[in-house]
Amino acid sequence: MNDVILTKEDLAQRQKRSVESITTACSRNPESLPPFFKLGPNRNSPIRFRLEDVIAWELAQMEKQQLDQKAQQKRLKPRWDI
Repeated sequence: MNDVILTKEDLAQRQKRSVESITTACSRNPESLPPFFKLGPNRNSPIRFRLEDVIAWELAQMEKQQLDQKAQQKRLKPRWDI
C-alpha cells in the first residue's frame, strides 16, 4: 500500500481550516486532530499526518456526531402524543 504523508498545510486545506488553527491544536489540544508524528525530537520539528489515519479519524468523528445527534433527538422526543 502506498503511504501518503500530509503536512499541516495539506491537512488544513483538506479540512478547510487555517494552518494556524492546526498548529495551535498540535500543542494545545492534540485530541482535536488526527494522530500525527514529528520528524525529529526538537520542539519545532515538522509535524506530519498519515492520510490513512486522517481518513479513519474523520470517519470516527462523523460516527460520533451521528450518535450524538440521535441521543439528542431521543432526549427531545416527547413521551406522549397530544
